[in-house]
Amino acid sequence: MIISHKHRFIIFLPWKTASSTLGHRFFPYDESPYSRFFYFNRHLNRVVHQHITLADFRLLPESRLGYTTAAFVRNPYDRAYSGFIQIQRDIAEQPRAAYPFPWIKELVDAQLADNARRLIAAGYDFNQWILSVPAHEIYEAGRNTNLPLHPASYWTHSEGRQAVDFLGKVENFEADVERLCALIGIPAPARENQNVTDLPRDLSPSNYRYASRMGRAAIDRINHLFADDFATFGYAQI
Repeated sequence: MIISHKHRFIIFLPWKTASSTLGHRFFPYDESPYSRFFYFNRHLNRVVHQHITLADFRLLPESRLGYTTAAFVRNPYDRAYSGFIQIQRDIAEQPRAAYPFPWIKELVDAQLADNARRLIAAGYDFNQWILSVPAHEIYEAGRNTNLPLHPASYWTHSEGRQAVDFLGKVENFEADVERLCALIGIPAPARENQNVTDLPRDLSPSNYRYASRMGRAAIDRINHLFADDFATFGYAQI
């Protein structure tokens, strides 16, 4: 997450919702004491990273500051497919990263191995992979911190009610970034992107980029796993 004490705002970073681009664009304002990579959080007594959920945030001292909070969401089809691409990138890159303690690297390596086994069993085919991901890994936030493909509402809602002050959509990213900047009183940053495979160009919420690569069974699986996100954020199921 991004924390600005000077401008009194916090931006949550749900996984695969332009979090790298948001981190890049708002970097000049970020005063967060927390690492973006894997680290042991002593308030939570567990290993977390930049994609910390709303429930965990509420256990941190910064949750009591009364700052403006914001988060971006993305349609579940594109988010799931982007996650499929990301875990392959993580398997290749994270073993060579620097970790604060050897035991944290051991934990991450074990999670990467779990993800790799599932990819191999699915033949690196998205349709087979999404069918093999068990529901408990989607809904249980502590099960595998290297696969935080949880409902986006885990970062935006509490007990069925919106808990962030600002809610943007990746599908309307540039306009919503400008709206957020107006709300928190800072200039809109330059339109520079990070970790983008192929950036959507002002897609409408019903024009999903990756859905054409999915079979009917995979689409139905996503519809089932993320039913609440479709309803909560107004995304149409296909």
